[in-house]
Amino acid sequence: MTIAIDENIPLLAEAINNEHNDFQVLRFQGRTLTKEALRDCVALCVRSTTRVDESLLFQTPVRFVGTATSGSEHIDHNFLRASGILFHDAKGCNADSVAEYVLFAILLWAEKRGFIRDKQALRGKTLGIVGYGHIGQRVARLALKMGLRVIVSDPPFLDAGGEFARGTEAMALQTIAQECDILTNHVPYTLGGNYETVGMFDDGVFKTLRAESLFIHASRGGIISESALQNAIEERHIFAAVDVWHNEPHINAALAQKCLLATPHIAGYSHQGKINGSQMIARALERFVERVLGKHLSVDWGVFEDALEQAKPRFKHDFTDHQSLLEALRESRKFEADNSQLLASLAEPNAGASFDILRKTYPQRHEILLGTE
Repeated sequence: MTIAIDENIPLLAEAINNEHNDFQVLRFQGRTLTKEALRDCVALCVRSTTRVDESLLFQTPVRFVGTATSGSEHIDHNFLRASGILFHDAKGCNADSVAEYVLFAILLWAEKRGFIRDKQALRGKTLGIVGYGHIGQRVARLALKMGLRVIVSDPPFLDAGGEFARGTEAMALQTIAQECDILTNHVPYTLGGNYETVGMFDDGVFKTLRAESLFIHASRGGIISESALQNAIEERHIFAAVDVWHNEPHINAALAQKCLLATPHIAGYSHQGKINGSQMIARALERFVERVLGKHLSVDWGVFEDALEQAKPRFKHDFTDHQSLLEALRESRKFEADNSQLLASLAEPNAGASFDILRKTYPQRHEILLGTE
């Protein structure tokens, strides 16, 4: 029996490909996986570049699908349920990584506007957070430590009985857009239903944002109207940090060139975030093999533990010293280099392939705020 694993999922194959298991491991490139390659596979582990649906899995022996990502819009959940295929995601694995991206974008915006030289330049500025899941909650906690006023909108979270953190304020989306200096969104990709998010950030929302405010987009492509954001940048001088794009890998080059920060869907690509995702899928695989197949899967957990130990931050930060925090994130995550590489790739003959290569060959970058709360 074979377990198919995307070659960009770090250490997962290494952790299970050992002499104690009678499973073979098949490595594949995310966008090139075919049904024929899965003819002997009982389990499939993917990232967001692989569309998992009937055309890929019908009449294959696959009975488990895991995605080492927090989002799962690349998965046809209805087909998996109807086919009795177990599914597991890695929700929350990269929350710290994306939160660092959001903080960096805020601090870069403050620098561009010329007021970060004040040690507590952002104190009293208003941050609006739409979506209060793993990432939104992390962003809220860090923003409060920085002295920002934090307002939040997440109707489904509240309807399910959730409570926002002490120190935050609840508001509707339109009100938040009018109130905030910075707006960030961390909602899932939801098409239809009572809480549809596709296209929720449209021309009406962007027209209510204050001139020279900052909009951060690090959730999912399709959540915003990219043309409306581009108009807001051009007409009202909105600043934008965009990491996720509609129609990836063929992204909106005109929008990217106008952003304060444009990156190739790598906000969650920290070393720690990737390892967290691999560990979560390894645990789910272990349960599947034991409970469904009646076999034992030997996982070398030390592979993950050693990688995380080597990356553990050795220092803490003063969140009220915004200039120092910016420089620390600038050095560790190098998002400005990512911006430059993405813009350069847009001029290449096959920009879509270049987008994928930037993600596939992304260098190892470490979180620095882990454990500082």
